Amino acid sequence: MNLIILFSGQGLQRQAYIDEMLGYMSSDAQAHLKSVVPDLFFEDAPLFDNQIAQPFIYTLQYYRWQHLQRLVGMPMAFAGYSLGEVSAFCCSAQLSYSDGLSLVAKRANLMQAAVTEAAGLLAVKGVPDSQLDTLLTKSQTHLSIKISRDQFIIAGKDAQLAHAADIAKNLGAQNVQRLSVSVPSHTPIMQTAATAFASYTETLSIPKMDTPIISASEGTKYSDNQQGLRILAQQIDHPLDWHLCLETIEEYQPSMVIEIGPGSALANMLAKVLPHVPCRSWDDFQNLDGLSAWIERNR
Repeated sequence: MNLIILFSGQGLQRQAYIDEMLGYMSSDAQAHLKSVVPDLFFEDAPLFDNQIAQPFIYTLQYYRWQHLQRLVGMPMAFAGYSLGEVSAFCCSAQLSYSDGLSLVAKRANLMQAAVTEAAGLLAVKGVPDSQLDTLLTKSQTHLSIKISRDQFIIAGKDAQLAHAADIAKNLGAQNVQRLSVSVPSHTPIMQTAATAFASYTETLSIPKMDTPIISASEGTKYSDNQQGLRILAQQIDHPLDWHLCLETIEEYQPSMVIEIGPGSALANMLAKVLPHVPCRSWDDFQNLDGLSAWIERNR
């Protein structure tokens, strides 16, 4: 079975995932997570705050992968959207939960520290890529993620994003939406965080990767841990090309694709590229038994 596993990024987290996640964890693991992200355990925790969201989503994905791996064995490759590629790397290198959490929390803290003014991300759909430079130049914003030829995530300060929204509508955008993310990730605004993260990872001893990753940066497939760490650092202040990543996945002709969540956005995107390939998200099912039954039907 030529299986590819997709790891989602931020944006669709909710309280129900915390309850699920804690159900997988030992008391020691819960205590460790609480020591790293204490605010996550408060009632009405701010799940979209960067320093909470990244460790929270990594934890969910880490434990989901431990369960899913028992059903599918060794996949052909992983791919991850933004934070998802960091989780994918931790799982590929078989880092312990605590070591992966340290890596993710460090990334989150460095990125948050690099934000000195109110900023964030704006999703734009319906502006062709031929007009993208015009949009970015006039609004003084940056490309964060290319999703398709007419769908992008752009980043900037609050006032710049408001200006960008007006310009995008004038260029014919079908939809413009401010995202619940306060960090202008994958842009030059994050340069200090990228440099600091690269320096931090140079001190780490990381096991060999056992599953290749199709990178969201340039669509390249890598399986060397040091190359992976360089890519993860570079992504912090360079835009992602998820469109190219999907095209690379198509080239490898998977026989099945499973998104590990949270959400189903990546599976829905890929289903449009590979309509003949069985492709579902963990969150499409009420429980793991449902996902397991679907996997067996499509092997």
